[in-house]
Amino acid sequence: MMVATLLLLASIKPGETGPLATIPPFTLTERNGTKISNEDLKGLVWIASFVMVRCPDGKCPQVASTVSRLQNDLADRRGLKLVTFTVDPDHDSPEELHRYAQAHGAKDDGRWLFLTGDYDTVDKLMKAIHLRGGEGSPRRVDHSQKLAVVNRKGEVVGYFDGYWNREMVDEADFERNLLRLRRAVDKALQPELPAWMPRDFPAFNASLNALASVLLVLGYVAIRLRWYRLHIACMGTTLLVSALFLASYLFFHLVVKEGRATRFVDQAPDAPAWVALLYAGILLSHTLLAMLATPMALVTAYFGLRKWWQAHTRLSRITFPIWLYVSVTGVVVYWMLYRLYPEP
Repeated sequence: MMVATLLLLASIKPGETGPLATIPPFTLTERNGTKISNEDLKGLVWIASFVMVRCPDGKCPQVASTVSRLQNDLADRRGLKLVTFTVDPDHDSPEELHRYAQAHGAKDDGRWLFLTGDYDTVDKLMKAIHLRGGEGSPRRVDHSQKLAVVNRKGEVVGYFDGYWNREMVDEADFERNLLRLRRAVDKALQPELPAWMPRDFPAFNASLNALASVLLVLGYVAIRLRWYRLHIACMGTTLLVSALFLASYLFFHLVVKEGRATRFVDQAPDAPAWVALLYAGILLSHTLLAMLATPMALVTAYFGLRKWWQAHTRLSRITFPIWLYVSVTGVVVYWMLYRLYPEP
């Protein structure tokens, strides 16, 4: 198990590279007449898309439909906006964009912005984020079907397809593309954490579970050999490690992820149905027994501290296998969720 712990720690992913592009200054007009600048979007995560009302190739409606889907799929992400820029601002007035927004199901809640204005501003923006080359005829209205995810600092952290051509791209590949987009959004939405905190909470939590498993086995061996001091040290340390795990787990899910559940189908979309069912069974048993193991471990430790040896021994025979199962399956759940199938 010690080897497994070291391998798990070694598998933590290194830090990501820098931003792909930086949003330049801009001030444009929203479809309701409000002026929106890049500064208004600082501190928010947003998904940029580029369309035109008079789309010559029919791709813009597909991109708008994809963004409309994201409007629903990501409705629970606070601090996220969808920002659609027209690449034909000479024609696409706020009134035109208002009708276009209505036609594509944009909700009137301020989460999906439609911006128009000065042509040079839009042109500069597209060039700055590498969605339009520097050469070309003046006032051209070529557009991109890419969606750009922008972080709170105004930096582009990912490009994703907004247009799906069923004759050229498999639908499953397009869905994986959207899955990667949602992951990029969730990562960008995570709060900035102090440098001393883990960069990868799931791997850190799994490492704590692995360490608890090792300590539990050592504590069991120690008591069988009547090495009482080592047994006490191992079990006391296991309690501390488990408490640290619980604090880290709750912090990750309640603060970092803002209460959003991690679904196996999102992490491993290519997994067979039987693997998903196996994962669900392991997770259910792990969760239920974890709720039981915590008070049992505390009571067992209390009996030991009070030197009620008979009660301590009797309860520990039940607590130990449950606690060990919970610790081991904690690592298994992590492995199945994050490592069993490569990230799409």
